[in-house]
Amino acid sequence: MPETFASRLVKARKDRRVNLTELADKIGMAYTELQAIEAGKKKPTDDQVNAIARALDVDIQYLQSGNIFFDHTDDLIADFQKLAMEEQYDFIALFSTLRKPKKKED
Repeated sequence: MPETFASRLVKARKDRRVNLTELADKIGMAYTELQAIEAGKKKPTDDQVNAIARALDVDIQYLQSGNIFFDHTDDLIADFQKLAMEEQYDFIALFSTLRKPKKKED
């Protein structure tokens, strides 16, 4: 069975051990409305999707489409900057061996 917004929402909520009442209260939504969204009977608004994603600390793209391949550039840069200088050099050296050279077009 294909994943839906509703199934991803339920999974994210359960993974975070948040019950339906807690989530509804946290985002200021009626319990019955959130229950209908989780059951796939009601489509959430963009504002509701944003509120749910923030409350559960999940990526909006994941909730909407199941896409887990979203841009992590800022996180990677922040983590890289936390490395000691020697570790940064090691990372750059390793990364350089993984890169494939681009072919020159004639």
